[in-house]
Amino acid sequence: MIPKELNKMRTAVAVAILFASFAAAEDMSLNQAIDLALKQNAALKIARYKVSAADGQLMTARGYLVPQLSASGSIVRLNSLIDMKVGQSYFPPVLDSNYIPTGDVVRMSSASIVSDKIGNTYTGKLSASWPVYTGGKIWQGYQISRLNRQAAGESYDSARAGVIYAVKQAYYGLLLAQSAYAVTQEAVSSIEKHLARVQTLYQKGMVSRYDLLRAEVQLSNMQPPLIRMQNAAELSRHSFNMVLNRELNAPVVLSDSMVFHMVEADSALLVGRAFQARPEYKSILIRQKMVDKAKLISYASYQPTVALLADYSYSKGSGFSGSDEWQKNWDVGVSASWPLFDGGSGLGKIKEAKANAQQLKLAKEMVEDGIKLEISANYLTMKANEKAISSQEKAVQQAQQALNIAQTRYENGQATNLDVLDAEVALTQAKTNKIQALHDYLVSLAKLERAVGAILK
Repeated sequence: MIPKELNKMRTAVAVAILFASFAAAEDMSLNQAIDLALKQNAALKIARYKVSAADGQLMTARGYLVPQLSASGSIVRLNSLIDMKVGQSYFPPVLDSNYIPTGDVVRMSSASIVSDKIGNTYTGKLSASWPVYTGGKIWQGYQISRLNRQAAGESYDSARAGVIYAVKQAYYGLLLAQSAYAVTQEAVSSIEKHLARVQTLYQKGMVSRYDLLRAEVQLSNMQPPLIRMQNAAELSRHSFNMVLNRELNAPVVLSDSMVFHMVEADSALLVGRAFQARPEYKSILIRQKMVDKAKLISYASYQPTVALLADYSYSKGSGFSGSDEWQKNWDVGVSASWPLFDGGSGLGKIKEAKANAQQLKLAKEMVEDGIKLEISANYLTMKANEKAISSQEKAVQQAQQALNIAQTRYENGQATNLDVLDAEVALTQAKTNKIQALHDYLVSLAKLERAVGAILK
């Protein structure tokens, strides 16, 4: 048996610890929690990097649509440069038109080409190429990259919606745990007041010791649930902080409460909205377009490829004109290729593209069925929880009236101690059922909004 004073002390200590942890915390609304999670959630950061990667792929594909320009240069030292070596001189006579010597002579020298000179060669080159026809491979590749960027954006939106739902679920879960703890505290406080009344009546000799013992036992029995509810509130706080990527023990005070607001919606209309708003469904449609583009690329493997080429070079240190003169050269041309036989690899690509298209067609149907089922289940669950809230509100009022009557009748000797204790238990259960129904409604509404891909009002 635990004395009344000890029970009060334990309750006061638990409350003091709880409020001490909240004292250092700032109020946090649901929208603030969502904003914080969207900034700090690791999964969402990964999705952002995937979008950035898709942007990079799109830039790469866009670059293939324009001419490619490159520059190169080299300096090479050789021991075999080509050179002209001058030999002995001789003086042949100058002849007139009749081949008669005029008396004049001309100095001439013999020469030979050698390759034993040591020196440097310098080369600079500018090259340009432009594939003007590839059967559509480059253009379709760019289109696939553009669609892939859109798909990455839809994946980010899907991850974002998942984070928002996770925050709502954790937020409502923490509110439920704190409310359940508060209800249990109210029950303990009510039983303590009842125990005080029983002690007063016992001292006056108006009730038996059995009633006193029964009230004390009931108060003692409320301590384990109170401790469990306190632990549940702490664990819910840790889970909430984990979703927000905060320290698990970080204090938090929730400024919003669980408030019921009715949503008027038709499940059939919600399915139509989901097909327009759900990122997962839009991603499937984008993937289908990507497969269609890939199919065109596979057909293009049998098309010719035509490219324009141009080079301009500037060199020094080679050739017969001497190593001190710069030489300029340029060339332009057209190159073409046409695969005549590839061993069936092109047919394999076409077959692969067709199979991928059929896979996505089936996947689209599965996603559609999944969305319909998801919306139907969450809609029915939300409506069931909506009815439960209405019934539990009435149950709380009735249980409170029953407790008041039982307490009054007990003080007047018209009811037993067990009547009061049973009324206490019934009221506690009714309050617990009410907050549980409200929590379940809000979570089911969040699930329905996640399934639809839009906020419902």
